[in-house]
Amino acid sequence: MKRARPAIDSTGEHALEALERYRDHHFRRVPARRIGGEKSALKFIEDVGFCAAFVAGMGVPCLREAIVGRRAPPVPEHIQHDYGIGMTWRIKDELPKKRLVYYGKVIAGRPGFIARELLGAFVRLRAVAGSYLALYRRGELSHCAKLIMDALVRSGPAETRALKLASGYAQPRARAAFDRAMKELQEKFLALKVAEHYDPFSYVWDTMAHRWPDAIRDARTLAPRAAAYLIVRRHFEVAGFASERAIARILAISPELVAGAARRLEREGIIARGMRIKDYAGEYSILRAALVK
Repeated sequence: MKRARPAIDSTGEHALEALERYRDHHFRRVPARRIGGEKSALKFIEDVGFCAAFVAGMGVPCLREAIVGRRAPPVPEHIQHDYGIGMTWRIKDELPKKRLVYYGKVIAGRPGFIARELLGAFVRLRAVAGSYLALYRRGELSHCAKLIMDALVRSGPAETRALKLASGYAQPRARAAFDRAMKELQEKFLALKVAEHYDPFSYVWDTMAHRWPDAIRDARTLAPRAAAYLIVRRHFEVAGFASERAIARILAISPELVAGAARRLEREGIIARGMRIKDYAGEYSILRAALVK
């Protein structure tokens, strides 16, 4: 019979709070470490490897949270007057425009950032092998997404309106299908938003192959297990603890690859697996350096 593992506890307090304090430091959820501008935002993204842009509370770092410098700051009714949202908005325009970071719907389907160092690993695990035409022929790419890619490959970066016209999905009734196709292309790392025009407001899109050819080259040098190890290790070093199933779900990585990376980290003495945290359901893997004695 498998012996139950004891709950982690420390000096009478819940271990969860001790682990959250570890996150406070690395997520910059304390006033003394909060982000003050573009330069420190870039350093933060490079340090954590990947993070959410606006939405906190998913178990990964969040740029807006780090700008405010406290846990899960509430979203105000009038977001245009929120300092953290405003700075996050500016940074998600400026840093990707300079190709200093990747920005897209990468964290649980929500906007987030990936540091250049880890982008190749994400592409290796999240991009589907083969050209977009090969994917379409195999039935792995929608017709609308294929037409959008045709337009981007043929004409280069284009605004949303131009892509709707070129693909034949400019009518209001086609909006849902077009939006699904754009989400599909982002999830497969085939296309991404590279700029926003404000007068009038419009997104500008490009292909991943044109915008990030170096990341695609890096991805080709990595085996899936090696790519998963790089991402999972960085996550534990920054977050301190996590459910392996949650990592797979939030980062859209195969659960088998996440478990394999976690087993390697356990063998290396970096994490403890199958742990229980007092008052939390399920098992967690915990960074040994984050455990409070």
